[in-house]
Amino acid sequence: MENKITSGIWFVFIGLILLLHNLNVIDFNFWATLKFWPLLIVIIGINLMVQNKTYGTYIKIGANVLFLGWILFVGLTSRSSDWREALFTNRNVNISDLDGDEHFASEVSLPLDSLTTEAKLEFNGGAGTFNLKAEASNNLIHGINKDNSSGLYVKGTVSDSMPKVELNVKPMEKKQKKAGPTDITLNSNVLWNMELNYGAATIAGDLSTLRVKTLEINTGASTMSLKLGMPQSGVSSIEIATGASTIDFNIPKDAAVRVKYSAFLSSNSFEGLETKGKGVAQTQNFDAATNKYEIQIDGAANTFSIHRY
Repeated sequence: MENKITSGIWFVFIGLILLLHNLNVIDFNFWATLKFWPLLIVIIGINLMVQNKTYGTYIKIGANVLFLGWILFVGLTSRSSDWREALFTNRNVNISDLDGDEHFASEVSLPLDSLTTEAKLEFNGGAGTFNLKAEASNNLIHGINKDNSSGLYVKGTVSDSMPKVELNVKPMEKKQKKAGPTDITLNSNVLWNMELNYGAATIAGDLSTLRVKTLEINTGASTMSLKLGMPQSGVSSIEIATGASTIDFNIPKDAAVRVKYSAFLSSNSFEGLETKGKGVAQTQNFDAATNKYEIQIDGAANTFSIHRY
C-alpha cells in the first residue's frame, strides 16, 4: 500500500510536468534536474529505513514530496540556456556564443554547386518552432525567420569530401527563451546526411521529396512531425535519442521499415509494422527490400508513432 502511494505521487508529478511543459504553460528545464540524481539514492534509503515502522508511511510520503518539490523548483528556476548548452556539450557547440550576434541574420542561404550530389547538415536549434521543407532550387539550403525574432547563422565547409552545412538558430533577444518560427528549406536534388540537435522545440515539415541517407535526432521534451518519402539510398538510417517527446513519422505505405525501440515509460504505435520480438517491429517487405528505413529509438517517456500514406 505504501509503495502504491509513493509511486502514484511520482506518476502524477511527472505526468503533470510533461503536460504543462508541452502545452507551454511552464518552461521546465529537465536537463538541470539530472545532476541531483544522487538524491534518489537518499530517498530510496529513507524508504527502506522506515519500512513497516510507526509513522513510516507519512515519513516516506513527506520525503518524496520534499524531493519532488526541490526538483520542481530547480526545473522552473534554471536558465533555459542550461538545457541547450548541456544538450550540445558532446559536440562542443554553444549556440549562445557562436560567432557573435553580428553574424546572425533573419535570412541565410548557401548556393548549390552543380557538382554536389550529397551533403551533410548539422542543425543546432535549441528551443523554438522550426519548419522543414524540400524543394529543387539554386540553393543548397535556405533559412528564414519572417518576424525577425530569431537569428540564423550558416557555415559551409567540406567533410569527408562532401559539403557540410552548419546551421544555427537562436533568439535575438537574450531574454527570449525560444526561437521564433523559422523555415528551413533543403535542396531535394541532393542526398542528405542530417543531424538535428534541438531542445524543447516543435519541429515539423514535409520531406517527402527529400532523399535521406542518414537522419540523427538529438532532442528532449519536444514535438516532431515529419512526412518522409520512399527510401532511395539502400538502408536509410534514422537514429533518435530523446526523452519526454512526441514524435510522429508519416511514411509511404509501400516503404520497407524496421524499428528498434525502448519501451521504458513510452507509448509506441506503428501502423503497418509487425512485432518481431522485444523492442523490434518491421514491415513484411523489409528483408526483401533494396531500399528501406532502419529506425533506432533510445530514450524514455516518449510517444512515437508511424502512420502510412
